[in-house]
Amino acid sequence: MQNTSEITVSVHLNSGEPIVFKLDDNDDRQMNAASRIEREMNANYVGVELDGKLILIPTSSIQKIEISPAPEAMIANVVKGAKSA
Repeated sequence: MQNTSEITVSVHLNSGEPIVFKLDDNDDRQMNAASRIEREMNANYVGVELDGKLILIPTSSIQKIEISPAPEAMIANVVKGAKSA
């Protein structure tokens, strides 16, 4: 059964406005989320096809990436279940 909700990804850059985009959530994305995130963070760039354009963002230009809701499958070194103080 496919989950048809959306995932919001915000790529916050060292300078300038964040790049925010939405993806359709599905079982394949949830199962492979951890390995995809880890691969992207170890690469020299993160690529996004957005509105018919290919955007390549050097990882050295990325301050942080927010993914909401958080994927069920997590990479190592992630603290799960944290709440703001």
